[in-house]
Amino acid sequence: MSIERNAFVVGIVGLAGAVAGLLIEPRIALTAWTAAAVGWAEVPLGCLALLMMVQLVGGSWRPLLQAPFAAGATLLPLTALTFVPVLIGAGWVYPWADPHVAAALPAFKSVWLSPAFWIVRTVIYFGVFVGLQQGMLRAPPEVRNGIAAGGLILFALLASLAGVDWLESIHPEFHSSEYGLIFMAGTWLGGIALALLIALPARDDAPLAAAGVFVTALLFWGYLHAMQYIVIWSGDIPREVHWYLRRTETGWVFVTWGLVALQFVAPFLALLSPSVRSSSAGMLAIAGVTLAMRLVEAAWMLLPPTGLPALPTALLLVASWAAIGGFGAVLLLRAVRRGERFVERSAADG
Repeated sequence: MSIERNAFVVGIVGLAGAVAGLLIEPRIALTAWTAAAVGWAEVPLGCLALLMMVQLVGGSWRPLLQAPFAAGATLLPLTALTFVPVLIGAGWVYPWADPHVAAALPAFKSVWLSPAFWIVRTVIYFGVFVGLQQGMLRAPPEVRNGIAAGGLILFALLASLAGVDWLESIHPEFHSSEYGLIFMAGTWLGGIALALLIALPARDDAPLAAAGVFVTALLFWGYLHAMQYIVIWSGDIPREVHWYLRRTETGWVFVTWGLVALQFVAPFLALLSPSVRSSSAGMLAIAGVTLAMRLVEAAWMLLPPTGLPALPTALLLVASWAAIGGFGAVLLLRAVRRGERFVERSAADG
């Protein structure tokens, strides 16, 4: 109970800071909250996708990670709730909400990024995601495989579109065909990281299958980022190259290289070692860093073009992370037990 109580206190303090920021600097507060909400959203979304995947493919990692995936996916209703301020405050955050900016966009994009349509799509995304989560946890066993098969197709489409809507559209003139896939791959990393943080503390050894799943997601994420960089840089189109230039200016250059080092290079090199792959402590460290990097990457994707002052934005970003993470941790700790019962029921049905 003490862990839940501490997490609740963190959530309350973070929420108080975010609300205070909203009263003083609404644009900064709403932008920071949006970055935090999108970053935290990656985690339960990844848990949902991997829960559906493990339902279909099984494997030696299923007994270890199925319960944590189920528990993490139960955070989706809370995630949807955290997007209420995002929907209300989109006009403060996204340039396309300005009619003058929208008028300069191509016809299709100006319609696609109209505020009302953007809000409707976000509501649809969460309606489908929460519906899939409820289906996976509550449906009878004879229909669960069908939900998982159809759900993975829906997830791939909607998660990719969500990444474009929530993050890429901060640059309304920019488009990359890899962007949505990068966001989807990031959800897998977040989901696996959370599942490992739940599953491994009680173990002295980490099954090699868990490391294999993590490496697969990591390489997919890294490959997509590399392909986007190569395609954009070789094309040398100013409006696309500008996306990277904004993230190598001022302090963002350190965030960029930090992401490269801590989200890809360091974990990849560490996982080349058999002793790390088979060690719960080693895998827990990698999972913890990865979870933090999911939050940082969402902020890195959203914040640079806003031109907001660094210090208040950073403080309100931390407050927003704490608010969502604190309340999410309370619900997650309770959901772990329900996840265990889900696995027991699945095993009995199977």
